[in-house]
Amino acid sequence: MRKLLFLMVLATVLWSGYWFVGSNAVRDGVNGWFADAERQGITAENAGVTVAGFPNRFDLTIDELRLVDPASGAGWQAPFVQVFAMTWKPWHIIAALPPEQVITLPDQVVTVGSTGLMASLRARPSTDLPLAEVRVAGTSLNLASDLGWTLGLGEFTLGLRADEALGPAGYELGFDLAPLTLDPRAVAAMNAVALPDLPPADLPETIETLWGSIYLTFSAPLDRHAGEARPYLRRVEINQFNLTWGALGASASGVVEADGNGFAAGRVTLEVTNWDRLPALLVAAGAVKPEVAPTVARGMQAVAAQSADPTVLSLSLVMEDGRMSLGPFPLGPAPLMVPPSG
Repeated sequence: MRKLLFLMVLATVLWSGYWFVGSNAVRDGVNGWFADAERQGITAENAGVTVAGFPNRFDLTIDELRLVDPASGAGWQAPFVQVFAMTWKPWHIIAALPPEQVITLPDQVVTVGSTGLMASLRARPSTDLPLAEVRVAGTSLNLASDLGWTLGLGEFTLGLRADEALGPAGYELGFDLAPLTLDPRAVAAMNAVALPDLPPADLPETIETLWGSIYLTFSAPLDRHAGEARPYLRRVEINQFNLTWGALGASASGVVEADGNGFAAGRVTLEVTNWDRLPALLVAAGAVKPEVAPTVARGMQAVAAQSADPTVLSLSLVMEDGRMSLGPFPLGPAPLMVPPSG
């Protein structure tokens, strides 16, 4: 009995020592990061760094966080950020973000309001800490810019997880980003566009459905060596993409990958239901000039007439030999996927 009691006391002392050593390491690491950022010319401020959660968790809280890059003017402010990890699996962390944050961009300031905004990062327990999954979710998210525009999300999820079927550097990006409420003024501007022989866009302010999954293959795994390896996308496969916005519906699937010269090459098939709302939308977005829109609409009508349902427009986004086109419409150079130095 005395021996058992001694072992229990010893285990308690060792575990307590592990927690205090670990909590100090977490605190010192965060403070060191802020100091390094300051040395690199970034304004990195906080009102305090604390670690709680003894004995089974590391609960990190950073109060009054402020990060600013003076060179670009970009910055982020938050009243607090909390990061949680269980002591026996520190490779899985969960972050709780405050109900209000401020993001400063070079040309505007965006206030972010949210409820239940959480992020999680899970690595595989390995010395390389390969990414297993990163996920962001919330009950609501609202953006308001000092330029006047707004954007709102209902309950949403966005995640990236490793997929062994895609190889050691393959991941699946999954998302469900609707209901998505757009800026009322932007929607009104879209619906105000009038084109000959076409109905108005008559789009509601809320996109009812926006979800899908995309397979991504990088040049190297996303792990603790990513800063040195600098992974870039080599292949993108749209497994599912679905959008419902009032009368307008869209879906997409296809594969794009880097060709021998590093340019995106491949084909993505797009299907747009009630495509006759699309020309007005393109004009309002500035993608098509009003005087060109009737010609674009006639081209879309000719393509749609070849399908069994003339209200459905099926087009292929083709990338080949460094050029890109959408059906019969040329779009210009294809994106460069491989960095020039890569």
